[in-house]
Amino acid sequence: MPTEKRQRQKEGRRARLEAERKAAKQRQLMRRVIIVVIVAVLIVGSVYLLTRSSGNSTTTTTTTSSTTTTTIPSNAQKQANAVAVAAGCPAEPATSAKPANTLHWAKQPAMTINTSLPYYATVATTAGSFKIKLNTATTPVNTNNFIFLAQHGFYNCNPFHRVIPGFMDQTGDPTGSGSGGPGYAVSPNEFPAPKSPIQYPAGAVAMANSCPQGDTPAQCPTTNGSQFFIVAKNLSNTYLAPQYTYIGQVIAGLSVVEKINSQGNPSQAANGVPPLVINRILSIKITNS
Repeated sequence: MPTEKRQRQKEGRRARLEAERKAAKQRQLMRRVIIVVIVAVLIVGSVYLLTRSSGNSTTTTTTTSSTTTTTIPSNAQKQANAVAVAAGCPAEPATSAKPANTLHWAKQPAMTINTSLPYYATVATTAGSFKIKLNTATTPVNTNNFIFLAQHGFYNCNPFHRVIPGFMDQTGDPTGSGSGGPGYAVSPNEFPAPKSPIQYPAGAVAMANSCPQGDTPAQCPTTNGSQFFIVAKNLSNTYLAPQYTYIGQVIAGLSVVEKINSQGNPSQAANGVPPLVINRILSIKITNS
């Protein structure tokens, strides 16, 4: 049997071990508390930074060029709608159910323009105004059609329904669906001749059509109507084939075209529909100077 001295030594060792276990447990608990505090500080700090950085309420998107980052204010659509309403357009951009107008004609308009005179179109939009010099000499029939539609208010309140950043801004459909038109097709196409290196310079205005990609201009059906687009940068004929009727060139206000383009849809899968901000044509005024 153990002596009294050994018993005391044994009890002392047991007490020391128990004390060491308690101390180790306290140290482990303290480490956990410190970790929790640090994590909490990091979370609070992150929330503060995110809250502070989002104070301007902006949405950031990167265009398809992968070199330009466009910051679009979240209230940009409200601002565009307010400008449209002030000009007499509905509160919301047009849809198939609520088109900007229901104007239709059975056939393309008769020639009424004087091709010996210059014609200009000043396009007022929710993003600002730009001016087009129309190509009456090279595309008289399609230019005549564009002028006819503009003078009859067909383009008023039409949305830019398809906008691809770094490429083009498309409009001219009162339904905003991409399938609307004036009720007829324009003949002939009046396509431009192939040109290199620049087929369509920045600011070129061309008629949208349904010509299948890969067809030669001679194979393309006559499907020009009311829809047109403005290119946002110089395009060679390898990038955009000469199968779109080039009716005019923006000679003033190209920055407005660029602004509309910067608010387009950068998703390749979306193909520009719908734009992040839907701007609208307010009016088109035709003049000879």
